[in-house]
Amino acid sequence: MVYHSQDSLVYVFGGADERQVLGDLLVLKDRSWRKVIANTSPQPRTFASMCYDTKHDRVILFGGSKVLFGIEPDQENLLNDTWQYKDSEWQQISINSRPKARAEMAMAYDENRNVTVLFGGYTIEKGEYVKLGDTWELHDNEWHLMSKTGPTQRNGASMVYHPKDETVLLFGGSTVDRQYGNGKGETWQWDGKEWYRLQIEQPSGVYNTSMSYDMKLESIVRFGGWNGTSRIDETWMFDGITWKQVQMEDRPAPRNHSEMIYDEKRKEVVLFGGHDGQRVFSDLWLLKDGKWTELISSEPTERIDNGH
Repeated sequence: MVYHSQDSLVYVFGGADERQVLGDLLVLKDRSWRKVIANTSPQPRTFASMCYDTKHDRVILFGGSKVLFGIEPDQENLLNDTWQYKDSEWQQISINSRPKARAEMAMAYDENRNVTVLFGGYTIEKGEYVKLGDTWELHDNEWHLMSKTGPTQRNGASMVYHPKDETVLLFGGSTVDRQYGNGKGETWQWDGKEWYRLQIEQPSGVYNTSMSYDMKLESIVRFGGWNGTSRIDETWMFDGITWKQVQMEDRPAPRNHSEMIYDEKRKEVVLFGGHDGQRVFSDLWLLKDGKWTELISSEPTERIDNGH
């Protein structure tokens, strides 16, 4: 999910419902979802990454998986294509060098340097899942490998651009040594050349959490995720110095794999979907002035076991 600042609209692509992997593009308009019809479209996928490129006024989509969860690890299920959505049409970008096929990578747009930053994810090699720790940047229409050091290999990390520091911040992820639980969280900063681990008191380690930068509060907002034991419904904020859990009576149900962006026009955080392992969510929540409000209510749907 991305916020298109030029159009002041929220777009969401792909993912999966309770039955199948999806390849549709939806726009949140007049407080309701509408399907966008385009002549060409990326194939259905889950665990892809999207961001909005303000310099070129376009949405960037990269990678993902053709299935939700495969019965066996299959390299053919993963993608490494790059697409742009611009002027109401999808177009695949022809690129010479690009990251290997992967899913659950973190991606954010660096507005200071006008580049798309991609980190980690997982790939499949010789029938085994392999976590990645490489950092790439998309300069105009070419991917460049920037670093192989920094955060350890991981998938399911969350990443956002922090305008006050003019850097990209990354939190959490599923690591080889299972950095979940109290005292095992990690917050990293990318300045375009190197990664720096912030030497601060860290919250519990989680992955597949959703994160966004709230311009009004000048803080990163984080919700939900998996802590190694269960899905959580915690809301955290990071002002660049301290992570702080915010207690709220009304809030979305515990979940991971939800999507979250900041609506600059309405000055509110928008959270959509996710799942709790058994049920798929299609509700939509707003976080504004320190309170969660459910905008679109929907009963979660039981997931059907169909081999994905």
